[in-house]
Amino acid sequence: MRPLHMTLSGFTAFRQHTELDFEGLDLFAVVGPTGSGKSSLLDAMTFALYGQTARLGATGLDALISQGEQALAVSLTFELQSETGPQVYRVARSRGRKAAQNETRLEHRQPDGRWKDLAAGAGQRVASARIQELLGLDFRTFARSVLLPQGEFARLLHGTGKERQDLLGELMGLDQVRAMHRYAGEQAKALGFELSSLHALLENEYAGVSAERVQELRLERAALAEQLDAWQDEREEVAAAAARWQTVTGLWQSREDLRRRLNVQRSRQAEVERGSARAAQARRVAGILPLIDREGRARIALGREESELRSAQAQAEQTRQAAEQAAQAQAQAQAAESQIPELEARAEALRDAEALAARLKRAGGTPHSRHDQPLPWDEDAHAAAKADADRLDKLRLERVQLSSRRAAFEANRERFAADRERLNSQQAQQARILAEGKAAGERAKAAEAELRAAESRAGLAAYAQALHVGEPCPLCGQPVDAAHLPDHPSVAEVEGLRQALSAATTLRDDLRGQYREITAELGVLEKDLARREADLNDTAEQLKQDEQDNRAAAERIAGDPADQVARLLAGLAEQVRSFGPGPAAERQKAQARIAEIRRTLSAAAQALAAANSAAAAAQATLSSAQASAAARRSEAQEAAQALAEALQSSGLGAEEAKAAALPESEIAALEQAAQSWQAGLDSLSTQENSLSKELDAALAGAEYDPQALAGLNARLHTLDAQIAAGRSEAGRLEAEEKSAAARLARKQEIEAQTAGLSMRMDTWKTLANSLKANEFQQFLLAEVEANLLTGAGHILFEISDGRYRLTLEGGDYAVQDLWNAGETRGVKTLSGGETFLASLSLAIALSDYLAGNRILGALFLDEGFGTLDPQALEAVAGALENLRTQGRMVGVVTHVESLSERLPTQLLVSKSIAGSTVMRLES
Repeated sequence: MRPLHMTLSGFTAFRQHTELDFEGLDLFAVVGPTGSGKSSLLDAMTFALYGQTARLGATGLDALISQGEQALAVSLTFELQSETGPQVYRVARSRGRKAAQNETRLEHRQPDGRWKDLAAGAGQRVASARIQELLGLDFRTFARSVLLPQGEFARLLHGTGKERQDLLGELMGLDQVRAMHRYAGEQAKALGFELSSLHALLENEYAGVSAERVQELRLERAALAEQLDAWQDEREEVAAAAARWQTVTGLWQSREDLRRRLNVQRSRQAEVERGSARAAQARRVAGILPLIDREGRARIALGREESELRSAQAQAEQTRQAAEQAAQAQAQAQAAESQIPELEARAEALRDAEALAARLKRAGGTPHSRHDQPLPWDEDAHAAAKADADRLDKLRLERVQLSSRRAAFEANRERFAADRERLNSQQAQQARILAEGKAAGERAKAAEAELRAAESRAGLAAYAQALHVGEPCPLCGQPVDAAHLPDHPSVAEVEGLRQALSAATTLRDDLRGQYREITAELGVLEKDLARREADLNDTAEQLKQDEQDNRAAAERIAGDPADQVARLLAGLAEQVRSFGPGPAAERQKAQARIAEIRRTLSAAAQALAAANSAAAAAQATLSSAQASAAARRSEAQEAAQALAEALQSSGLGAEEAKAAALPESEIAALEQAAQSWQAGLDSLSTQENSLSKELDAALAGAEYDPQALAGLNARLHTLDAQIAAGRSEAGRLEAEEKSAAARLARKQEIEAQTAGLSMRMDTWKTLANSLKANEFQQFLLAEVEANLLTGAGHILFEISDGRYRLTLEGGDYAVQDLWNAGETRGVKTLSGGETFLASLSLAIALSDYLAGNRILGALFLDEGFGTLDPQALEAVAGALENLRTQGRMVGVVTHVESLSERLPTQLLVSKSIAGSTVMRLES
């Protein structure tokens, strides 16, 4: 996991909306005064990913909400490596003081730039589980391998053996040993089933497959190839012998025919003599018929040889053309080979273009970045302009926030004025109610007095019948005067006065209640207005100061840094575009073209050699056919010439000569029978002698074998059948060898897989059995400690410029000083800076160990530098500069400015009344 961008608001010290850009960061410092919120940034990251923090866990998270705020929100965009390349995700969490305000979102950025919701409709628990599945680490492992507490590793470095094992057990989370035992047993069982299936497959399907069988087939095929070559050579020899014996046989048959005819002629001497006339005529054609037969046989033989010659010529021409084409292909390939230096130079130039493209991407540009006035690329100028542009963006955002605050302030002031008017109105109403209440009280008193007087008079009316003028009053004893006799009110008058008193009393009580209510409300309102007036005054002063600070900060930035960044990026983009679109793809094409040219050249050379070999063989066959055809042509010419001479001397045509050879029955009566017979006899004898000479010349002293030609032809048929069968068998053996080799390779793969599975099963069985033992924890911790020391030793060697290595001697940690002849001394003798280097090495080694095969994209070193003296800080700074990030982001959390200034980038955390902020600074 590599963070790319984070936003947070209402989160501990970060009350306002805050953005943090991690793009392009490798080694950087998170710096700021104590209490400014440095650790809160790490808490925000773990809260976004897991919904909990290292300091609070998963409970009491309301404490993360900024004081006076109702909710917090954190969004983290991060990158994960996958088989298909880097993938970008974004997780956003919000938490409020009410459960309804809690929300979790997980999104994935698609290739077209749009975000796809991966947790749509799912609850927070499901979304959190999907996030943990993507990361591949639970919260505890993530916190121990990404957020490294330096103090814990100092304890690990200096502790006793038991203390080290206790601390390692706490860091490693060995409470999962029981789960590991169960999992190991399940793995061993599953591997056992899989191993049984593979053994059954080897015993059944691959039982007869072996390397010896493949070698046997290969040797058999080689022997057969040698046999085919021998058969082919023998066939050529037999074919030449058969052609020679074909001529010999023709001569021998011709001679035997003449001998038979001569014998017949001699046997018919008496009859021939009686037909001398027929004999004379027969004599004219007796020498022509053998010549006709000889000429026909010679012509047939010549046609056969010429057919074979044409076939050989066609084959020779075909092979010659193939050789010429192969030579042309080789020439073309050799001509293409001259392109290789240019292609290699282009590939090297495209490699430089890739570096420029990577630099352009890190700087935030693309090959399509353009500007009317591009500038030559300058890394420092871009960093400065980017920092100014980021500050301007932040100042603009602050101005927007200040505008919002100003609008909110004006709205609050207007509400305050309205509430002040309402207070004045209620105060006037209070005075009115007070006056009305007093008047109502007076009226109630007067009504009560009138009612009491009327009731008194009504009571005296009961004594009116006992009063007589001039007589003493029974009550007071005075003489009754007529003028003073009491007038008594009626019952209706008394009831009217009672109702009037009740109405006056009710009005007075209502006014008293209204007065109490409005007085209480005025007390609360006056206190609230007093407080709000003080708040408005403080806000107005703070707002005015913030606006002045914002304007002053903006005025300190000259020109348009964003335009400067765009011009610089456009200049760098022009350099990248000058190499064409997609330098990486173009370089791969150039390299592929170089490999293709070399493959083509090699293939052309092989093809030319094969074509030349085939052409030489075809030429040899052609030479043999030409010689045979020339011999047959000479024989045919001789036979034709002899026939022509005989026909010319006889004055007959060939058909006429044939027609002249009449049967003996037709010429028996002819007078010249004897003369014809003698002429025929002489002619046959002459021909027999001539053929005998030719036959003797053809045999060259050898005996004629009448079965030789048949035997040679039979041998030719046999050889042709053997060659055809041999070629078929060679194809079968080649296919069988390839199949056997493939099956052997598959068998070897299965055997290797079986061996691997067997080893894995034995390992899991051993692990399952070992996990039952009580001493497993000590054994595991010893193994972990050994691996940890090995990894930490390598890291310490690198960051200490090759001076120190960690080792274990006598159960305690020690360092080997390679600058001092390899002297070994205890870690307790190390200085503060050296102790820090050793504990840093242990921390990074444990991080790599806990992460397993998953490459961590980020690593944060927690506070641990404040107690170091200047000399130790110098050593620490040098170590951090030598620290190889290996492609991951390394953040150092510190409040020591002299240390942070040594790192390439600082994330400056500052605090104010309005809340903490973060600014990215490049060294």
